[in-house]
Amino acid sequence: MKPKLLFCLFFLMGFSYNSYAGIFAADTNRHIKQKNQHTKLEAEYDKRHELYKRWKLEYDNCTFTYQYTIAQRLKKYPYSKAAKILAVSYLYYVEPNTPLFSDTLHPTKALTYKEQQQQKGLVVTKNQLDYSTLLEYKILNQDQINQLTNIIFNTDYQKKMGYNRSHGRSCFEPRNSLIFFNKQGKVFDHIDICFHCHNYSSQSNKIDIGELCNPKFDLLKSFFISAGIKYVQPIDNE
Repeated sequence: MKPKLLFCLFFLMGFSYNSYAGIFAADTNRHIKQKNQHTKLEAEYDKRHELYKRWKLEYDNCTFTYQYTIAQRLKKYPYSKAAKILAVSYLYYVEPNTPLFSDTLHPTKALTYKEQQQQKGLVVTKNQLDYSTLLEYKILNQDQINQLTNIIFNTDYQKKMGYNRSHGRSCFEPRNSLIFFNKQGKVFDHIDICFHCHNYSSQSNKIDIGELCNPKFDLLKSFFISAGIKYVQPIDNE
């Protein structure tokens, strides 16, 4: 056999072997990676199962920690940016095409302009709050803001163990909000709260109500009432 032909043959054999070895190594590495991921998932499941067995209902209760001082709390967003904070209430939003005569306030007569406006729920357009759609609103004073931030930042689970249950519902029908205004009098953010569903959402997704220990929504509901907001849940015939 000619030397050049022999060289080419050995070269092709070596290339094929290296390609196969590379594919085999890639498959092996992929298998090892998948096996490691499966092992990690099993370990995580075992850990959570162990925590579940040790969990007790009272662990989810709230306790005050006093972890943050007033000054520290007010440095947190959105309170650090807020020149004014409103606590408000409103009717749950009704679809625009809903016949006005089917309204729950006066089901047998046409609605007044004020009642029609209130059917719109919370309305913030171009950073401006539409007060005509609100049922109630109260400007929070400094003592009330301190109380609010204490509830949000200084209440925690009675015992944190990596497995604390959230007792909220999947529905979300907010009727109360905290509205945050900047120095120019414009709304820069708001957090909407559904006390009925134990759920909340914020405009920016930057605001929350802290740890969701069991009485947290009850604490916030009591806060709204003490601030002068009486409508904090659906009325019976709504």
